[in-house]
Amino acid sequence: MNKKIIVIGLVIVLAVVGLFAYNQYFGADAQKGAKEVTVQIVAASQNIDETFVFNTDTENVYDLLMENQETLKVEFIEGGFVSGLLGYTALEANKEYFSFIINGEFALTGAQDTLVKDGDVYKFELATW
Repeated sequence: MNKKIIVIGLVIVLAVVGLFAYNQYFGADAQKGAKEVTVQIVAASQNIDETFVFNTDTENVYDLLMENQETLKVEFIEGGFVSGLLGYTALEANKEYFSFIINGEFALTGAQDTLVKDGDVYKFELATW
């Protein structure tokens, strides 16, 4: 009976240590506190080319966009993807969408899953498929 309790206790301790180690080395590295980021919006066909610098303490890009809703006039479609900015909505009939680019590279995640990092540049560019 005592051996079972010791084994169970040891398994729990190892699980807690493993979880801590995973979060420390492989978990999301959200930056807490104030950050300065740039948001660029480009829709050449609509003569839109705007750059904004925001100071924020939000953790993800979705919250950053919502925090600045009045300025950016952002619209989302199901799944949290950006469908409109600065009063222009990408039209499916025209096969348009807003591509999401982070520091010059296409994002592999959506706005809700992208952590805000100090100094990052988030570009939303109207594109077609």
